[in-house]
Amino acid sequence: MVQAQNAIRPYALVYSANIKGNTTVLGNSSMHIIDAFTNMPDTFQMNDIANPLNSAGGIGNTIYGNDFSNMQFIDIDVNTNTYNSSAAQLILPAGNNTIKFARLYWGGRISNYALTLSTDTLRKVLIKNTNGTYVPILAAQNAVDIFQVTDTETIYQAYADITPYIQDLGSGNYTVANVPASTGYVGSGGNYAGWCMVVAYQNSNAPLNSIRIYDGYYQVFNNNGLPSNLQVNLTGLNVPENPLTAQDAVMTAMSWEGDGNLGATSTNPAGDYLRVNNVTVTNITNPPDNFWNGSITKNGDYVHTKTPDYFNQMGIDIDEINVGIGYGIQPNANSVTIDFGTEADQYFPSMFAFSIRMKSPTVTIHKTVQDSDGDQMAGANEILNYTLSGKQIASTNAYRVFIVDTIPANCTYIPGSMLVTDGPGVVEGVQTDEQDLADMSYTGIAGNRQFVKFYMGQGATNNQGGILVPGNTYQVKFKVRAPATPASVINTGTVSASTFSGIEFIDQSTAVMGATGGPVPVQLISFSAALLPNNTALLQWVTAQEINCRNYVLQRSEDAVHFIDITQIEATGNMANTKTYQYTDHFLTAVNTLYYRLAMIDADGRMNFSPVIKLRLKNKGSEWMLVYPNPVTDELKIVFTSVQQQNTTIQVIDAAGKLVLKINRVAAKGENIFIIPNLSHLATGQYQLVLSQGSNKATQSFFKK
Repeated sequence: MVQAQNAIRPYALVYSANIKGNTTVLGNSSMHIIDAFTNMPDTFQMNDIANPLNSAGGIGNTIYGNDFSNMQFIDIDVNTNTYNSSAAQLILPAGNNTIKFARLYWGGRISNYALTLSTDTLRKVLIKNTNGTYVPILAAQNAVDIFQVTDTETIYQAYADITPYIQDLGSGNYTVANVPASTGYVGSGGNYAGWCMVVAYQNSNAPLNSIRIYDGYYQVFNNNGLPSNLQVNLTGLNVPENPLTAQDAVMTAMSWEGDGNLGATSTNPAGDYLRVNNVTVTNITNPPDNFWNGSITKNGDYVHTKTPDYFNQMGIDIDEINVGIGYGIQPNANSVTIDFGTEADQYFPSMFAFSIRMKSPTVTIHKTVQDSDGDQMAGANEILNYTLSGKQIASTNAYRVFIVDTIPANCTYIPGSMLVTDGPGVVEGVQTDEQDLADMSYTGIAGNRQFVKFYMGQGATNNQGGILVPGNTYQVKFKVRAPATPASVINTGTVSASTFSGIEFIDQSTAVMGATGGPVPVQLISFSAALLPNNTALLQWVTAQEINCRNYVLQRSEDAVHFIDITQIEATGNMANTKTYQYTDHFLTAVNTLYYRLAMIDADGRMNFSPVIKLRLKNKGSEWMLVYPNPVTDELKIVFTSVQQQNTTIQVIDAAGKLVLKINRVAAKGENIFIIPNLSHLATGQYQLVLSQGSNKATQSFFKK
């Protein structure tokens, strides 16, 4: 077993959600081997993947590695301000994707002398999207993992949350530059550098999955020729009660410094391995005795959506593998055991992620919508009739059952239209709109959106669901009025139930009613902002379609609430091809963040707004606090600097001056990142966040959507 000092930072769960969505990962090496005679990249060595002289031969093995090789920086961007750069594509599925979490990792080997040349050397990299400009990324002071590999050299990993940045830009080609590292020939593992990004996203077309992302930093090494093994237990999984198919459970693993030339030999038959629940993980590109071989793969296929595109990264492994069958992940399991082993190599495991099919709902839901004239099109001001029905399909009771549906934003709820036609344990018939003792249903407002809610089951009250026994069914109805201007109407109903022990299950169903009017005037592909020198920002947006679009009004805000018009740009009018617009904004401001949005105005004066994007400016002064995303829907992050380790109080105050949340935590000396989860229950509006340390206070406003 590896000694305790090699657990540089133990694994911890950094993101957990049960969503319609998934995870994806991308990354690349920042170094390659340079041929000493031609002074050009040695593409033969970088792409050798099936050398019979290594181990048993076959794909995934080579005789070449970075140890004692001339490792030099990759630099693809032809930019004099960067000394290394490489790229990879973030690919998201079709449909509407919402980025829930994105974390960037970078790492390498660097001389201790280089660390003395600049402060915070390891904490800084640059990133850009497609044809954008570079944005600096700074890891928090406690987000750098360091291991002294020799007396004169350091191996490290740094990481930073870049969720707002990826939320703004979405899919595309991302380039990461200036990863700190040293170049040239060296032994004891060789020089290397690279980067990796893991992303969790929500997509209405995706199945319900439980997403769990963990990270840490360990050293697994050949201990004087003796086999070495490290075992960790990852907890918090939510495996369904039924057996999985292979693709129902996807594991993503990232590690530093695995070598494709150090697999199994006659004296080291086990080689480098990864085991899940004591089962060795393998596929065609990752041999069982040389799993950590410098490859970037997905289910046994090499990933080619990166620049440069080498088979051997010479220092970073990123692999996605289906583990639903054959790896001992049992029904209802909440943990998995991971074993790392080597008999000849040294490597540094980092990030792990699991995406596992959600537990089957105990109560199902089916939603339909019918318009008044029966043509299945939403006419102007037409009444739409919704029906939600379902059944308790589990073999045990379902507890705390309720059905909730949010009224479409462009529709109006018809008062008094809530109806229960089949409801075990509740008052059937027409329901009152108030949350009163007359029945167990009501309509309310949350996040500036009206909703209808039906509590269901034996023992249900007007504020808590009851029990559905196996075989129970339900059916509820309500009505809305379509908008005066014809438009598509889409909304999703949810049924929630819990087991006796409190494990929650949900099921969802979406109903869509098309519009009788014309097509959407503008299809906005992207909208981005990039900071330029001299208090300027480059705003750029791309459209895929414009129909009767008259003009765009670009707006700016300092608080994400109050926007001012800064320019008006004439639209093309009517076109079906992509069109790129841009504007350079000159600003004078004392804030650290600006917000922009587009008002898209069509020929008859109707106006739609783009999502709000954020542009972070350079911090003014040595002490600062950043609160983001702003506006926020659920999870708020606070970045601030503390002069020493001390108790810190966070208060959230609403517009009426009422304290709605108070949290006490301990801040470390230097830069800190605090996360406040589960703000979705707050009403829409303006809030003040007050951070207090003794007599010192910092205040910043934010808007809850």
